[in-house]
Parts: sequence; structure tokens; C-alpha cells
Amino acid sequence: MAKWGRNKEGYADGTACLAIGRAAREERKVEMAKKRSCRRTTDEDAIHQKAVKMRKMTDEQLVHYVEDRVEKARSEGYNQGKAQPPKSKPPSIEKVVSEIGNVRGIGATKLAAIQEILKKHLEAREEC
Repeated sequence: MAKWGRNKEGYADGTACLAIGRAAREERKVEMAKKRSCRRTTDEDAIHQKAVKMRKMTDEQLVHYVEDRVEKARSEGYNQGKAQPPKSKPPSIEKVVSEIGNVRGIGATKLAAIQEILKKHLEAREEC
């Protein structure tokens, strides 16, 4: 059997040595680039399968797939918007102040300060 880098007669053959070295290097690159499927989690495996499926699609299939996903997202968002209850009006300041006035220990001075704070914050919210 011939040694590496030598031909059958025993003479040095540089081209054979280079070719074998390159082939071995390419094999190592391929092995290092791949992640073994046995080391993937089930979530990673599902994502991988979906990615492979999408890579195999033609341009037309890919465009239809993306358009369908966009349409589905729009319809779901529209349906969720319909399902939400209508927004209620903010409570009136006078109503809140009258409720706070019923609490023992809060006098007219504190009540006036609370009313000013409520006006400031609720008016800022209405402007937005």
C-alpha cells in the first residue's frame, strides 16, 4: 500500500498529497457545519422542518404562502378588535371627588388639592 503523498513506486507525488488534504478538509467543514438532528430539541426540529419546507417552495408558492399569512393575521386582528368591549368614558372629576369626600379624615383643603391633581392628569390624558 502506498504512503500518503507518494505514488505506487515510492516517489514523492505532491499533487496527490494536496488533493487528499483538500478532500479531508472539505469533509471536516461539512461535518462541522451540520448540527446533528439527534441533538435538536423538539421545538428546534419543528422550526427546522418548517424552514426546509419554505426553502423548497417556488417563488409563486412562497408569495401565495406569505399573502395567506398576512390575510390571516389581518382577519384575526379585525376579529379581536370586534370582540373587545367598547372603551368606556373616563370618570368625571366631580364624581371621584365626591366619593373621596366621604372618606373620614379628608377635609376641604385636601379635597381641593386632590381635585386639582385629577384635573391635571385627566386633561393631559385627553390631549393624547
